[in-house]
Amino acid sequence: MVKRAVVVGVNDYSIQDPSGNSLSDLNCCVRDAQSTYHLLINAFGFDPSQVFYYTDRQASRDNILRSLRYITANGEAGDVACFYYSGHGARIPAKRGKADCDKYLEAIVPASGDWITDWELFRLAQDLEPSAVNFTVVLDSCHSGGLHETDQLQKCRSGLFSEELIEAMVTYMQTLVPCGVCLPPTSDVLNHNVSQVTANSNSHNGMVDLDEDPDKTLIQQSKSTLISGCRFNEYSWEDGDTRHSLLTQSLLDLVNQSNFEINHHDLIDELRQRVAKKITTQIHPDYPNATQTPQLRGQMNRMEENFLAGWIDSR
Repeated sequence: MVKRAVVVGVNDYSIQDPSGNSLSDLNCCVRDAQSTYHLLINAFGFDPSQVFYYTDRQASRDNILRSLRYITANGEAGDVACFYYSGHGARIPAKRGKADCDKYLEAIVPASGDWITDWELFRLAQDLEPSAVNFTVVLDSCHSGGLHETDQLQKCRSGLFSEELIEAMVTYMQTLVPCGVCLPPTSDVLNHNVSQVTANSNSHNGMVDLDEDPDKTLIQQSKSTLISGCRFNEYSWEDGDTRHSLLTQSLLDLVNQSNFEINHHDLIDELRQRVAKKITTQIHPDYPNATQTPQLRGQMNRMEENFLAGWIDSR
């Protein structure tokens, strides 16, 4: 069994947005990536020669996709492939230029180059046999628009939405594809998974609020298991005191206390409890209405198996 990974952390968004008006620089993503890199090697037995590590300007679109192509193309039965990303998230229409598009895609934002959506991850992983290779994606980002204050130590990880994008989503959006579940562009299993789309008047700069169909989070057709920082309509927060995000700090603490073995259901339950406590103590003093709920998405039939472990059988 071989364990391979791509680990990415981006604080510096000066290439993507020199003005900083839409994508502010972040504080903790490089430290998140550094700690996760060591966690994968020291706790989970990843081979250092098979772990690609990119921070800030090294974390270009080309470098990320090239390395993901390698770890997915070389996977064999029993292997583990992991993609960890800490940085800004975004949201785009599935058909750019189509004013009444009803399907939107979450994306992650590299330091340079076009944003990366789930469809691009699927194209890299489409030949991967998910019943044989454990492909786990951990995205410590958010895609909800809104809060953007460059002088804050506590930041969220979503770029601002334009007024035009907010209006289009409120008017037309019915489907939202999370980045990291690795579904083909032709898949309809997530169709109409969101409803009641509104512009949240309580957010500082235009968060888009919505309801999600709870029956469309774990899906058999997914090529991967996805752990994401928050719901579609929440922020994924950083904490200036610990210099980590709430999700990554909770993951580090939890793994160190679980002897590195924990199944996916227990993992997400523990992460939610720990993040909720951190929200109360670290974020609520400044943002009393804040919530953050880590999400488990992707493959339905592997949730009782251990996080970042090779599959014990084929299904």
